[in-house]
Amino acid sequence: MTDIRDIARQARVVPFGQRQIPPRVCVVDSKPHVRTFLAELLEQLGFVACACVPADMKDALLEFFPDLIVAGPLARDGDVPLLLRSLSAFTGKVMLFGGRSSPALIRDHEHGEKMGLAMLPPLGTPFRDGDFRDNVRGFLPITPSPSVPVDIDEALVNGWLELWYQPKIDPRTLTPRGAEAMVRVRHPTWGVITPAYFVPAANDPYFHGLAQFVIMRVMADRLRFTLAGHPVDVSVRLPMPALEDAPFIDAIFRKLPEPAAQGGLLIEVDCADLVTDLDGVRRAATALAFRNIGLAIGAIGSEGAALAGRADLPVVELKADRKFVRGCGTDRIKQAVCAAIVSTARGSRARSVADGVETQADFLTVRELGFDLMQGAMFAKPMTADRFERAVLARTYAKTG
Repeated sequence: MTDIRDIARQARVVPFGQRQIPPRVCVVDSKPHVRTFLAELLEQLGFVACACVPADMKDALLEFFPDLIVAGPLARDGDVPLLLRSLSAFTGKVMLFGGRSSPALIRDHEHGEKMGLAMLPPLGTPFRDGDFRDNVRGFLPITPSPSVPVDIDEALVNGWLELWYQPKIDPRTLTPRGAEAMVRVRHPTWGVITPAYFVPAANDPYFHGLAQFVIMRVMADRLRFTLAGHPVDVSVRLPMPALEDAPFIDAIFRKLPEPAAQGGLLIEVDCADLVTDLDGVRRAATALAFRNIGLAIGAIGSEGAALAGRADLPVVELKADRKFVRGCGTDRIKQAVCAAIVSTARGSRARSVADGVETQADFLTVRELGFDLMQGAMFAKPMTADRFERAVLARTYAKTG
């Protein structure tokens, strides 16, 4: 019997190279939750995705013009060969997925090859992220990120900006108790781009436009979550110079609808700002509190020792720098830094957050040290607002409601 791994080793996918437009994929499956999951996973890799049931496959080919079709096991034995026959004129690539030990998956894959279809290696489930990425690597750009910064004004004008959310998890109940909002650019050529390539300096004339977009979108998303029965506190990072620009902050919040001012927003600044300008942070905290907005301190590391014993910190949340959280399970120095941050947070009656939890050892240590919240790839990577509401908030409130 042919093995999936043998087919994967023998497959030779010709790279598309640096694409000028994102690749398009159509996900075909009988189960809606499977279609949604795979479409979102492919979108995170930079694809433009659509999902459909087998009966709508013909219309999808005519209207969407996909480069790739991903199809799962269908309702009846024989449905996949029937689907493959309907693709006889399709010039793109096809990938089938199904149970790792399923003889039908190998049989259908070989049937597609005999028909002359360009078949990618079949994907056995359950699969790892790396397995999935390897299968579709030929569609991904050789250079996944731009070598030059993206013009933020162009991104604002063209509507490329998005907010993604990473949940903050309670270490004891493993339920979400907040989220951090992170801005992304969905570029038409390079796909999803992280802030390192587009966030301007605080003194850049375009920074105000970016900050205004972020705050207004956070408040709009949070209001949407609340109206759907999923209220959640959300934090977003801003540099101190932006908070010290009172006319700018006033102009933003005058544009917000009244329900958006009902709390639940935290503005996060770096610990370096607190250490070097405590008075400035106090003024910012007072101005934000007047608008029912909390102040959080992020990226706290060894310099956070200067905060020890301070019971007057004007903050509601203290977040440990991820470089001290990663590996803290086996590093006593990192454990000591994290323990000091938890102690300072308790003395200030603020929440403590461990950022960057990625392993079980670090999770167990974070819980033992007494952090109130944690976030990291072990539990969830940043995700779009729609996916965050559907995959995190809706499930959480369904379980606890």
